[in-house]
Amino acid sequence: MIIIKMCHNISMYDNIILLRKAEVKGVLDEYDHSFTIDPNYNYVILYGPNGIGKTKFLEIVYSLSKCDVRALSRQPFSSAMMEYSDNSRLEVTRKEKQQRRHDDHDYSLYSLSFSLIRKNGKLVKWEYEDDGFEDALQRRGIWERINDSLWRDMRDDEIVEIEELRSRYRHQSKKETYSKQPKELADFISKVPSFLIETQRLRVEQSQVRPHRPRYDSEMSYRHPTSRIIEQSIEIKKKIDDAQTEHSKITQQLDRTFPKRVLDKGPANDEIDENQIRDRYDKQNDFRSRLGRIASVDLARELSLPEGEIDPWPKKLLNLYLDDAEKKLIPFKELLLKIDLLEDVINRRLLNKKLSVTGAHGLEVVNSRTSKPIELSSLSSGEQHEIILMIDLLFSVPKGGLVLIDEPEISLHVAWQLAFIPDVRKIADQGGFCFVVATHSPQIINGDWERAKSLGSSEG
Repeated sequence: MIIIKMCHNISMYDNIILLRKAEVKGVLDEYDHSFTIDPNYNYVILYGPNGIGKTKFLEIVYSLSKCDVRALSRQPFSSAMMEYSDNSRLEVTRKEKQQRRHDDHDYSLYSLSFSLIRKNGKLVKWEYEDDGFEDALQRRGIWERINDSLWRDMRDDEIVEIEELRSRYRHQSKKETYSKQPKELADFISKVPSFLIETQRLRVEQSQVRPHRPRYDSEMSYRHPTSRIIEQSIEIKKKIDDAQTEHSKITQQLDRTFPKRVLDKGPANDEIDENQIRDRYDKQNDFRSRLGRIASVDLARELSLPEGEIDPWPKKLLNLYLDDAEKKLIPFKELLLKIDLLEDVINRRLLNKKLSVTGAHGLEVVNSRTSKPIELSSLSSGEQHEIILMIDLLFSVPKGGLVLIDEPEISLHVAWQLAFIPDVRKIADQGGFCFVVATHSPQIINGDWERAKSLGSSEG
């Protein structure tokens, strides 16, 4: 399933560059696939028969959005293009450069030709030729890729930049064929963040570190694997702790200067609206009450407003107090909205269980009948899958991001499949991103055929 996030009200994000169209030719050396995102909606659904290359299509779109030369040189396609809301256009053409043979196996090296046309008409070009260096590294059997730029020595866990490895093994690398990405291209890529979520791996995803033998033949060392859902619980707790720390800093600064600011405001007047004060006060107290579940916000220090008419001087103090309270609560506002939405989405799916987010533990799940705690790692694969996915969408995707999700229906029963698109739309609307979905499941589409695009032989 592929999701590309977009906003219903695009004018809210005029400074954000959003994907409008993607096209890949020669997918699996056979198919041409494309989709267009209607700016009035925030998602597109892709579907088609097995073997049509839906997953490869997503992977190629994702790789082009990041200009990942290693992935693009190894993907089966001939050309790809992405158009954006500011009329920028990013293209790549892939051509076989030469064939090599190693250990009785033939493999090919490819060249990539990139072009970026910006909204002002400026053209940026980049020619990249695969020099086979990274393949040679892997064949050595001691280096393991971590990401696009980092590699790990499996003998001692040393982490090394690819540029450093090129320098170490420069006699094996045809350096004249290697060229760095132009700064203008890198700057553009940083403005169009993208995410590929392979949901079939989320349900049991673990962060594992392979046992290794350190240098000097010391004793074998091991690191225990940590499930992804537990990692997310720790990450959410840290977000709450960080917001609490920022709240405390703002509180100290404002409280220290409050007397001076009262005096600097001058004499009281009747221009301050009393009804507005009461409305703001009620809303802030409601926010504090909701926030009290996850963080300490000095509830004991709340004021009680008089029932009768408020005199000008108290109105002045209350207005300044409410201004300060608004600033103190800023670190929690977006965080609480996301937590509320996470709990709402997940608790409508869980059976006889309830998920809560707390400052003490991050994620907590209890049996809704007995109130006994349930270990996160003991949740079913489908439950973990949904929690992991929704947390990633809520807390990892910035406004204007591109999210690609492959086959969300895996591990989801029918009721959860039917709720998937509506729930992701809520998250996308709040997060300011757009999404595209590719799926085999008619329950994911759920009658929303106007937003669905068939990938198949009839494509133009």
